[in-house]
Amino acid sequence: MREPLEIEIMGQRLMVKSEESEEHVRKVARYVDEQIRQLADTRFASTLDLALVAALNIASEYWKLQHQQEEAHQTISRMAQRIGAHLHR
Repeated sequence: MREPLEIEIMGQRLMVKSEESEEHVRKVARYVDEQIRQLADTRFASTLDLALVAALNIASEYWKLQHQQEEAHQTISRMAQRIGAHLHR
């Protein structure tokens, strides 16, 4: 495990350890910070509410991307089967 790294999200400083690179951790922290700050302009009052809604939004993005990746994989598999069938004629 790498050395702890200090990041900041919504003014809160956190020490995190990760197997990922420092650049990756900082990019992720900036992304989360941006997502929460975008919500800060809305009706949510508490930092906890902001963090929870941001987490839900990020999880939703993740699941949509997972679904798109699965669909792309299935499409590629079907195309590979068709190509294979045409090559073996």
